[in-house]
Amino acid sequence: MDAWNEEPKPGSQPDEEPGQVIWLFDPEADGPGPLACSPVELFAMLDAAAGRMGLGDVAVTGVIGGLRRRGRWCSFELAGHQPGQESPEALVRVVLFAAVASRVDAALAEAGRELRDGMGATVSGAVRFDPAWGGVRLVGRDVAIHEERAEVAARRDVLVEELTTSGLAAAQAALVVPGRPLHIGVIAGAGTAGDADVQALLDASGLEWRLTRRSVAMAGPGAPPAVADALAQLGRVKPDVIVVARGGGGRGELACWDSETVARAIAACPVPVWTAIGHATDATVADRMANRSCATPSAAAAALVERVRDFERRRHERVVLRAHGERVAAIEAGARRARIVAALAVMALVVLLVLLAR
Repeated sequence: MDAWNEEPKPGSQPDEEPGQVIWLFDPEADGPGPLACSPVELFAMLDAAAGRMGLGDVAVTGVIGGLRRRGRWCSFELAGHQPGQESPEALVRVVLFAAVASRVDAALAEAGRELRDGMGATVSGAVRFDPAWGGVRLVGRDVAIHEERAEVAARRDVLVEELTTSGLAAAQAALVVPGRPLHIGVIAGAGTAGDADVQALLDASGLEWRLTRRSVAMAGPGAPPAVADALAQLGRVKPDVIVVARGGGGRGELACWDSETVARAIAACPVPVWTAIGHATDATVADRMANRSCATPSAAAAALVERVRDFERRRHERVVLRAHGERVAAIEAGARRARIVAALAVMALVVLLVLLAR
C-alpha cells in the first residue's frame, strides 16, 4: 500500500516520510503453503470459481472452425482474430449436445443454412471444466450466426483464387519425386508426435534413409515465417522430397497452413513438398499447394516406404525379366545352331550319297 500523504498521520512511526511504502503484511513471511488437492478436487474448485465469477451464462463471439459431428452432438472452436491477422489470438472449444445441436440445425435449416466452418457466430452457454480431458470448454445452449463467411474464411478463398489464377498452385505438381527417394527433408515441431511418427515408420522399414531436419514452431503467429524460412533452407540443401509434418489439433491451431506466407514458400520451393498436417479430415491451403497432400505424418512416412519398396520391387522384376530374357535368347540361339548343324549334316549326307551313286 502506498502512502502519499503530505504530512505523517498521528500515530505513525517517526521515521515515516512522504511517499514511503508501508507494508500491511510481511512479504518475506511464509504463507499457508500451496493448497493440496486431487485432480478431481481441483476441477471442482475451478468449476465453483467459474460459477462465482458469473461464467455460467456467457455469450462468446468468434469464427467457427474444426466443426466435427459425433452422432447427434457436435463440437467446434470459436476463434478470435485481430483485424488482418491470419492466426487466431484465442480459441474457445465449444460442444453442442444432442438436444441443442438438433435445435440449432433445425433453426438454420429453416433459413436455408447449415452450421459450417468459417461462419461468424455467437455461442451462448456456460463455461465448464472437463476433468476427463483436462481442459475447459463452452457448453452451448444456442448459436446465433452473424455472417455466412467471416473475414478469415473469405480471405482464405481470395488467397486460393489468387494462387490458382497466377499459376503458383500448379508449381509443385510439375516437380517429380525420384523413384527411390533417399534424402528426406523433415519440417516438424521439436519433439512432436508428428516428427516421432515419421521417424518411427522410416526406421521400422529397414530401408536406408538420410534425414535432414528443421525444427520450427508449427502454430501461433511466429509459425508462418518460421516454416517459410525452413522451406527455403531445405530448398537450398536439395533433398529428394520435403515432408512438412504437423500432428492433429484444433482447426484454429492450423491457421499457419492457410497463410499466404507458407503457401508462397511451398510454391517457390524447388524440391517436391509433401504436407502431412492435422487430422485426415483437415484440408488447408498448404495442402492445395503441395506436390502431395498426405492425411497424417504417419501416412506420409508410409507413402515414402511404399514408394521405395515399389521401386525395389520393379527393379527386381526388371532384373528377373532381363535374366529370363537372356536365358530364353540363349535357348533359342542354341536351337537355331542345332537346326543349322542338322541341316548341314543332312546336306552333307545327300552329297555323300550322290557321290557314292556315281
